[in-house]
Amino acid sequence: MEDSRVTFLALGLLVVALVVILGSVILSPAITVLLATVGAWLNLTYLVGITLKR
Repeated sequence: MEDSRVTFLALGLLVVALVVILGSVILSPAITVLLATVGAWLNLTYLVGITLKR
């Protein structure tokens, strides 16, 4: 039962994230570009951090 609850929570969060992304694409493309840029920098920082900890 707990596994299905976690699955539904993850699916709900995915739907919310998709709605936010699609809404920002439609309403304000500049915000979408800003979010993508910040996300890319966070991903790069995360990968560099993991690499340096090895």
